[in-house]
Amino acid sequence: MRASWARTVVKVAVLLAVGILLQTTFGNDLRVDDFAPDFMMLLAVGAGFVGGPDTGAVVGFAAGTVSDLFLQSTPFGLSALAACLAGFAVGWAGNEVLRSRLFMVPLVAAGGTVLGVVLFVVLGYLVGQSQLVAGGGHWLAGLALVEACYAALFSLPAFVLMRVALAGPAVASGPLSAPTSGGTASGDLPNRRHASLRARPRRRARAGVR
Repeated sequence: MRASWARTVVKVAVLLAVGILLQTTFGNDLRVDDFAPDFMMLLAVGAGFVGGPDTGAVVGFAAGTVSDLFLQSTPFGLSALAACLAGFAVGWAGNEVLRSRLFMVPLVAAGGTVLGVVLFVVLGYLVGQSQLVAGGGHWLAGLALVEACYAALFSLPAFVLMRVALAGPAVASGPLSAPTSGGTASGDLPNRRHASLRARPRRRARAGVR
C-alpha cells in the first residue's frame, strides 16, 4: 500500500511539474485581452473530479503552491488556497451532484475554473489585494470567461493525465472510478471469492447426499 501511494505521489508531482512548465513556457503566451489560461487550476479541478473532494483539495493545494512560486504580485499561498477550495468543491459536486460522463468534462473544467478565479479574486481582496478588483466586474467577467474557455479546450487531456497519475488508492472514491465487469467495484472481488470458496464444501456435501 505504501509503495502504491508513493508511486501516486511521484506521478502527481511529475504531472504538476509538467503543468507549470507548460504554463510558463507556453500558456502565458496564449493571451486573449491579456488573459492567459491557468493550467494549474485546471489540474486542481481535474483532481477533484477524478479523485473526489479530499484528493481535489490536496492536489489543488499542491498545484496552487507551485503557482505561487511563480507569482510575484500576490501573497504566497493565495493560489494554493483558491485551488484547494476549487478542487474540493468540484470533488464534492462530482460525488454528490454530477454524473461521470465524457461530455461533462469540458463543462466541469470550465465551471471549476470560474470558481477558482472567483475564489482567487475574492480571497485576495479580503487579504488586502485591492488591485485584483480594480478592473471592476467587466474585467473579472472577461478573466473568468477566457480562462473557462481555455479550461474547456484543454480539459480532456488534463483530466485523462490526472486520471492516470491518480490511478490507485487515491481514486477509490472518485466519480470516475471505473467498476469491473458486472458492475462490481474491484474492492468487492475478494469477498465474492471467499464466498465462492465457502460454498464449495456445501455443494460437495449435497452431491454426496444424492
